[in-house]
Parts: sequence; structure tokens; C-alpha cells
Amino acid sequence: MATTTDRQLVEQWRTIQSAYFRTSGAIDRELDAKFHIGLNEFEILDLVAECNDSACRMKELGERTPMTQSAVSKVVDRLEKAGLISRHSCADDRRSLFLELTEAGRALHAEAAVEHRALLKKNLGLKENLG
Repeated sequence: MATTTDRQLVEQWRTIQSAYFRTSGAIDRELDAKFHIGLNEFEILDLVAECNDSACRMKELGERTPMTQSAVSKVVDRLEKAGLISRHSCADDRRSLFLELTEAGRALHAEAAVEHRALLKKNLGLKENLG
């Protein structure tokens, strides 16, 4: 028999899960409609942008996102083909790859980040911070 605590935990989990699916779905649809990228592509652009205009190691991306390394590689491949990210080998460790936003990637990220943050605020109940 489930205890009150168990029921509360399950209800809390369902609330978190619902917020995640609602928010990620809304963001994915809007980013695709307005910028022709999905949420996963945006997340990689956003993480690379957070490297403060320095190169970001591919391994760091894998550590900072819940995506698998294989999924990260596939997203990076798509972004590179789209001309939004460039990748190059590390001079000190040829096994390491560095990623940087291209000029087009920086421009797209700057526009998409505004939409992304607004959708986070809207869907996560922070509407008073808009506008």
C-alpha cells in the first residue's frame, strides 16, 4: 500500500515531468517554426555560446547536457553542415575536438536565445518577468 509520502513523491514527479514535456515541446515547436532548428540544436548552440567566445571542448558538451555522447555528435554534425558551428582538433591533444560558433551561428543563437528565454519564462510560470 502506498504511503502519503509515496503518493506525494509520485505527484511531484508527475508535475515535474508534465512541466518538462510541455515546456520542451513548446520551445521545440517555436524554434523550429522561427529559426528552423530544434531544441537539441539550440541547446548545443547555447552551451557553446556559454564558453564566452572561446573554443568549447566536445567532451565538455557531453558532460553538460543530458544527451548521450552519440546524440551530441549527431547534433554537432547537423550544426556543422548548416554552417553554425566549426570544429577543429586540439593542438595539444589530437583526440580532443574544439567547437566554436561561426558568425552565422552566433547570429542565430542571439535571436533564438531571446525566444528560448521568453518561452522558459512563460511555460515555467515566470510571466511577471516578461516585458
